Amino acid sequence: MEGVNDFFNRQLMVWPEAAQRYRDLSVVQQKAFTAGNVQLLAQWNPQRMVSTGAKIDAKTLQKRPCFLCGENRPKEQTSFPVAEGYELLLNPFPILPVHFTLPKTRHTPQSIPDNYLDMMQLTERLADQLVFYNGPRCGASAPDHMHFQAGARGIVPLERDWDALYRPQLHPVLLNSVEDGDIYYLSTYVCPVLAIITPNVAANAALFSKIYSLLPTDVDGGEPMMNILAFMQKDAGRDFLVSLILPRRKHRPDCYFREGDEQLMVSPGAIDMGGMLITPREADFRRMDASLATAILQECACTFDSAEAFIEKIRNMR
Repeated sequence: MEGVNDFFNRQLMVWPEAAQRYRDLSVVQQKAFTAGNVQLLAQWNPQRMVSTGAKIDAKTLQKRPCFLCGENRPKEQTSFPVAEGYELLLNPFPILPVHFTLPKTRHTPQSIPDNYLDMMQLTERLADQLVFYNGPRCGASAPDHMHFQAGARGIVPLERDWDALYRPQLHPVLLNSVEDGDIYYLSTYVCPVLAIITPNVAANAALFSKIYSLLPTDVDGGEPMMNILAFMQKDAGRDFLVSLILPRRKHRPDCYFREGDEQLMVSPGAIDMGGMLITPREADFRRMDASLATAILQECACTFDSAEAFIEKIRNMR
């Protein structure tokens, strides 16, 4: 989308604290490891302690000002009018070298059913960005204010390796449910992934609506736990929308709540579930390896066995 890069650079010029965090991000330590045929990453990012350690219980949310509402933002944080009802903001605590937050202009709870179409429209507009969604108990540090995030492509493993590693291995679950729209089940990643691939926004949203009704609700009766990664893909000269849905069963792994040396402070959101685990503490970064990363992601994701129940429903839906 024209103007986004200029906006990003202008924000860095007028917001010294945020600019310093982006400079720091350029030298953060990362390491890669292989789990089966899956390539994963770990990033040591001390600035992300704000998000990783965020308390999201109702009492805490009621007490603190919402940092996504305009009246509570730093004076340096201006917005870019990316779409009706949404603003594009520089994320001051970046994971990616270009990292935005996309809050609704109206303060309303984090929820995907009524906003998924918006997500696909934003993905289409921000064609050079990875757009992602954290459910209210799946990594969102502001579950009281509806928002998406967007950032640089080619870094998060699940998106980075999509064409080379995952797209050739897709297992079809349901084909041609909507004209030119398909749902696939990716069983070769570390946890189950549903992929919706369509040439247009409306078809993608229609398929998601069908899938959503078949996913298990959260334990508190809320929306099904999930993260979503979305991006544009070219195939045979045509543009397609790819939406990757990662169903969840837990907000945080057990190791997050342990004490002393047994604690490992990882609170997975969409980026983590996409294969790039963020560790604010150096000790946790040093400990992270393929086995531990896989165990954390699989503990928070739905299991392959439990996925079979809704996969079968998707197979049979009309």
